[in-house]
Amino acid sequence: MPAEEGETRGSSPTLLERAGTAAAGISTVGPEHPRARVALQWGLAGLIFAFLVFFVLRQWNNLPDFEWHFNPGWLAAAVVAVTAFYILQGEIWRHIVHSLGEHIDSLPARAVWGKSLLARYVPTNMLMVVGRVVMAERHGVAKRVTLASIIYELGLGVGTAVMVGAYFVIELPDLQDQPARYAVLVVIPLVLAMLHPRVFQPLTAWGLRKLGREPLPHTLGFRQVLGDALAFLVAWPLVGLGLCAFAAALHPIDLDDVPYIAAAYPVAFCVAVITFVAPSGLGTRDAALAIGMGVVLGGTVATAIAVAFRIFQTAIELAYVGVVVAIDKRRG
Repeated sequence: MPAEEGETRGSSPTLLERAGTAAAGISTVGPEHPRARVALQWGLAGLIFAFLVFFVLRQWNNLPDFEWHFNPGWLAAAVVAVTAFYILQGEIWRHIVHSLGEHIDSLPARAVWGKSLLARYVPTNMLMVVGRVVMAERHGVAKRVTLASIIYELGLGVGTAVMVGAYFVIELPDLQDQPARYAVLVVIPLVLAMLHPRVFQPLTAWGLRKLGREPLPHTLGFRQVLGDALAFLVAWPLVGLGLCAFAAALHPIDLDDVPYIAAAYPVAFCVAVITFVAPSGLGTRDAALAIGMGVVLGGTVATAIAVAFRIFQTAIELAYVGVVVAIDKRRG
């Protein structure tokens, strides 16, 4: 039979199997000499930093002319909300890894998740995935488990972002007379169905088999999927409220506009995922956020707040990563 013939050709691996083997050995790639390895690590860190500086400067240059005002109280509230958003996201990832049968202590887990977050600023976002897989393996987490955790994290993040962002679509003034606007809600059960173990497990097993890898030792039970989805449903309003507080720190906003502004962020996140080639959704996420807020704030004000919030959020990311890495090193 053709299938049997393919199985007997062990000496002639397919292209996907060769790719899987290369990916499996990614943590061993690099010079053997310790100093050369350190140089390589610092080189990657420098690359990330260079793209990060470019990113911030480009965003700064995109700031439109705007009559700024400053409210320190609202800005402090934004710092708390956005920081809590990052803390919760890191804990969700660690919980997913634990649910998949692996263990990583909380302090190194936060450092691994945080450092990989900065790698998003390198184009294609692939360095984030590779970096987290390599760093997590140093703490005993199998590569395929880390990869599966990232898939779960992304799937749950997008799915729940659609749930929260559905408010944005349904409440669009131009769609108020269109019953079809509720069709966006169909995505919610579709995402949950894809993450159900009866669907996710055979799909990942098939993909790993094509790559010549063993199947995952564990998959998330549906209750665990729902639990992590609920955690994300807390995370999105947190960052949404952080966005509202940041906007209020720079420009007066009406209380009625708060849910709409907050819901614009998950929509912008989905746009960034679709345009994953751009580093950290550079330009696309900010444009989507500005368009979303522009419905209630006006174009110039929304653009200024969207770009300024991106710079503010990047500063929070850097501070968060710096703190968790410093704490982890002090513990070690």
